[in-house]
Amino acid sequence: MPLPPPPPPPPTIEIREAEQSQGDAIRIGGITTEGAWSWIGGNQRSPRQLWIPLDILIGRLGFHRVQERAGEALEWFGERRLLASLPTRTLDDEVAVDAAPWFRSLNVSSSRNGEVLSLTLPSPRVLALRQGKGSTAGRLVLDLSGPALMQRRDDDLLLGVRTTPAQNAQLKRIGLTTRRQSESLVLMGKSEQPTLTLAGPWRIVIDGLNATQSPSPLAQGNPLHAALMSPAIKTAQAQGLVLDVRTVRVGVKPLLIYRAGTRFDSNNLSLRPLAAQGSQTGLRYLTQLAQQERALTAVNGGFFNRVRQLPLGAIRVDGTWVSGPILNRGAVGWSIGQPLLFDRLQLDQTLEVAGGRRWDLGQLNSGYVQRGLSRYTRAWGPVYTALSGEEKAISIRAGKVIGLHDGAALIRGVPLAAGSSLIVSRAGVALPAKPGDQVSINLRPSSPVGQQPQILGGGPLLLRGGQVVLKGRQEGFSQGFLSQSAPRTVVGQDDKRVWLFTLRGRSGSDPTLLETTLALQQLGISDALNLDGGSSTTLVAANHTLMTGRGVTPRIQNGLGFVRP
Repeated sequence: MPLPPPPPPPPTIEIREAEQSQGDAIRIGGITTEGAWSWIGGNQRSPRQLWIPLDILIGRLGFHRVQERAGEALEWFGERRLLASLPTRTLDDEVAVDAAPWFRSLNVSSSRNGEVLSLTLPSPRVLALRQGKGSTAGRLVLDLSGPALMQRRDDDLLLGVRTTPAQNAQLKRIGLTTRRQSESLVLMGKSEQPTLTLAGPWRIVIDGLNATQSPSPLAQGNPLHAALMSPAIKTAQAQGLVLDVRTVRVGVKPLLIYRAGTRFDSNNLSLRPLAAQGSQTGLRYLTQLAQQERALTAVNGGFFNRVRQLPLGAIRVDGTWVSGPILNRGAVGWSIGQPLLFDRLQLDQTLEVAGGRRWDLGQLNSGYVQRGLSRYTRAWGPVYTALSGEEKAISIRAGKVIGLHDGAALIRGVPLAAGSSLIVSRAGVALPAKPGDQVSINLRPSSPVGQQPQILGGGPLLLRGGQVVLKGRQEGFSQGFLSQSAPRTVVGQDDKRVWLFTLRGRSGSDPTLLETTLALQQLGISDALNLDGGSSTTLVAANHTLMTGRGVTPRIQNGLGFVRP
């Protein structure tokens, strides 16, 4: 009897990656802005994952951060998720999160067409308008029939809601300047107002409203023209301030360059870093940082971690290291009234135990978390809270170790007293000393830039002594970052003036770092340092936002401005 034929082989398992689409424009409620996105899986109208930059979710759509006992969370119309639990990925130069769970819960429709992602949500009716009283007189509550798309665009706040003529008249009586745009109500000049989106019932809450803040017709049409008409700007121009916009062509690409400049020896304006006071944690609008320091004109500053909201580079103000340099990146340092110094910068910190060895302390007051030892002082804030999973620390005061802190204490938070240092060990690295030991801490900058009382770090360095010195890989930047096109912020100088620049493509194609460098050479700039760009790019003058990188007014960690005495 013949043997039966062997069974057929098992079917080959075919593994396919989920369909993925990417683009560089997002259309929200009929309004398109630049912004990277990534669509993964699902079908044409419902992705399994939809990665959108955190800046766009917060800046355009009204997502906001809230503090919970378990940590900081991201919330939108009652849907709340812990930030620490959210996976992140990088899209171009932006930190992105998966927004699909929020959109599904609120029935936001998504679709894609080529490079454009579209998000739509039917505009709900405004059921009632309620204004606060007494200490909350600047608060406006809109009761809604459903969730709404809320956007910040340039200076305006756009609410995807339907109002009645009577409600429009009520808003006018409150002192707000409004207009209708498609299915949106536009509150003009209110993009920086604190907002809150709530569910059960659906509401949008807007705080800090003030009738005197309504923009002039000039501000509504041309922010630069409005700034130039400001009495403060006119006075500064008579004293030597230059504030203008011009087009420079690099090859076939026209670039729009906004610039503000003043003489080194000006008695009326001086260059100053704009850093948060009290604590480095948190993001702010550039206008808030500028008003805090009386800056007449300002740009956004150095890099920062957008999720942790902490600095990632050098900031020194009046001789105090607010944040230390990282990765030998470019920095600029100066004394008031003097030309600027440009160079790559490291800060070598060592701790020496009496009768013992020397230890490298790594970073100073930095959100750049690495294995090893790092040092934190009162300039970081009143309390240090653990930034990684495995930490321990010692406290030093007056050259002596006065305390030992385990991981639990660091998670709760350790106070940072004036004149003390906290030496934090990460990833199992041994602590360099024990309580009672006598120690000394030494700092040595790698360049004269690090000896200046005012310092701001960025990178990469673009120009030095009129020569192109763009070597971004030496400063720890990826090839993708170096080759991409994006809006730019730059600090530079020529033989007479210090300049603050923002640049973007005039016809939609933004500059690469090399194109930025070549454009500045055409303007006679001898030294230049790239600062944080992309969606962080911002220029303000006399409280007018003249340019933003992605059409969204961003929150940033620090800035650089021309400050009045």
